[in-house]
Amino acid sequence: MNAEFDRELRQDFLVEAGELLQRLGEQLVGLETTPGDRELLNAVFRAFHTVKGGAGFLALEPMVLLCHHAEDLLNEARNGAVVLGAGHMDALLEALDLLNDMMAAVSADAPLAMPPAALLQSLLPRIAPVVVAAPLPSMPAADGVIDDSEFEALLDSMYGTSAPGTAEPAALPTASVAATIEDDEFEALLDALHGNGGPPAAVVVASSATVPVAVEPASLPAAARHAAPAENTVRVDTSRLDTLVNHAGELVLVRNRLLSLATRIGSEALLNAAGELDRVTDELQTAVMGMRMQPVGRLFQRFPRIVRDLARQLGKEVELVLEGEGTDLDRSLVEALADPLIHLLRNALDHGVEMPDVRELAGKPRKGRVCLSASQRGERIVIAVSDDGRGMDPDVLRRKAVEKGVIDAVQAPRLTEMECYELIFRPGFSTAATVSDISGRGVGMDVVKTRVAELGGTLQVRSALGHGSELELTVPLTLAVLRVLMVRVEARLLALPLSNVEEVFELSDGQDGLLDGRLVAQHRGRALPLVNLVDWAGATATAGRHVAVLHIGHQRLGCLVHEVLGREDVIVKPLGPLFNGVPGVAGATVTGDGRLALVMDLAGLADDAGHLLTPLQSTG
Repeated sequence: MNAEFDRELRQDFLVEAGELLQRLGEQLVGLETTPGDRELLNAVFRAFHTVKGGAGFLALEPMVLLCHHAEDLLNEARNGAVVLGAGHMDALLEALDLLNDMMAAVSADAPLAMPPAALLQSLLPRIAPVVVAAPLPSMPAADGVIDDSEFEALLDSMYGTSAPGTAEPAALPTASVAATIEDDEFEALLDALHGNGGPPAAVVVASSATVPVAVEPASLPAAARHAAPAENTVRVDTSRLDTLVNHAGELVLVRNRLLSLATRIGSEALLNAAGELDRVTDELQTAVMGMRMQPVGRLFQRFPRIVRDLARQLGKEVELVLEGEGTDLDRSLVEALADPLIHLLRNALDHGVEMPDVRELAGKPRKGRVCLSASQRGERIVIAVSDDGRGMDPDVLRRKAVEKGVIDAVQAPRLTEMECYELIFRPGFSTAATVSDISGRGVGMDVVKTRVAELGGTLQVRSALGHGSELELTVPLTLAVLRVLMVRVEARLLALPLSNVEEVFELSDGQDGLLDGRLVAQHRGRALPLVNLVDWAGATATAGRHVAVLHIGHQRLGCLVHEVLGREDVIVKPLGPLFNGVPGVAGATVTGDGRLALVMDLAGLADDAGHLLTPLQSTG
């Protein structure tokens, strides 16, 4: 029981302190920009203060020591004795990095090393010897309750036993009659024991969970005699949530089959029951999907620090503006989009924003502006990275693409301005004159294109020479239930992710033909490359005349099929090791009439030249 209790406390601390540290990176960068922001300064101070308390309760002395020194510096800044400069912010950010490393060690049950003395010294508001905290008092009883004798022993371990007639320690703030210490009460307790910013005689006990304290109700003021508010949140393991989402998805499939069956039979009673099930299923699916959602701000929090460090490395002055942080995003997409957005931000800083002197000569402010924004459009999430830098020159992009062998000299003049911008997503393409650890190898934007396409997303580039660029990526609101366009190729059913489908049309006579050896269709005044899914699927019929226009990464392709059946919500099921490595196949689903349909992985359907990859029948 004791070990289980300790594990629960440790897990609570990891979750709550992890959330604080995640926000702390953005807050510290904001504080560096506006050191006079009292509200932000207090928020940073409280974050270190709270983490210190939880670490103290778990006897994590190195974390307590590091947090306390950071807290000392911040407290001096709050009192106006210190103005936080670049050196202070470097030390605080280094302390944050070390705290994150310590959190990882705690999660892995690894021992913690004491923080480097040089870092502790750099956190001191004035040159002074580094104060090392005294050994921690013992942990409370296994049941987590501190009775009167244990609490007095705790105070004795901090201050020593008070002799008669000696001065008593500062009066402690009273806890609520519900016998739990809330965050504000606990912070007041720390301040009463240690003062605001003074070096500790020992690490005080705190809790990321509540710690019951026996208190006589008669000693409490009337305002404090109230019951603790009921908990309105509960932490749920993500695996349980995924199981619930999976069951809701299965219900969607059953709903689809029942609706199809009711339509064929024509029974009014069955149709009414199927309609009711349809309504309840939609509501349940919406509720379950909402449980998976997280604000995109959780993803954005890590980027101010990255932009700050990269700007200093490049010698540029850059302001990062975040917009739409409250936009909800499927939690599975939060981590999946981290790397692509890092590449886009690095590209904006390295290739977009000019050096301060160059910006001044161009009549721009010395400090560049990079904006990271998020919004929802229907069932799509749109995330854009824009800058006010030099913009992209289509002629330069054409010339670089020819030099690097990405396209040939015959193709280059025929590229439209938009197609020139999309060259940046080609493998091996880069406009950097030299290779560095930031850019020049021509792989970063290619990785972005591949990853976004794997998520069923699209990319769009807009740029104005001398005024800046914007790269916009769109992804589905959720990956749990996939909305597809069902098509037929001979007798085979294929499901195309609807997020990648721009439109469908039927070829008319003379609309298609060959251009540079490729089959294309004249559509909306442009040549649309066509691919034949009949060949890909190993069918023997002639090519279909229906076209589904797909946007895959930076490409637009028209897929020839025999029939377009309509839209449907599906749950993608894996096909097992037999189909591992088969290009263009993401999984399978069951349609409303009980048939099996292959769900297409459009990112693996064609190469960068728009040619279909290995046909399905070659896998045996």
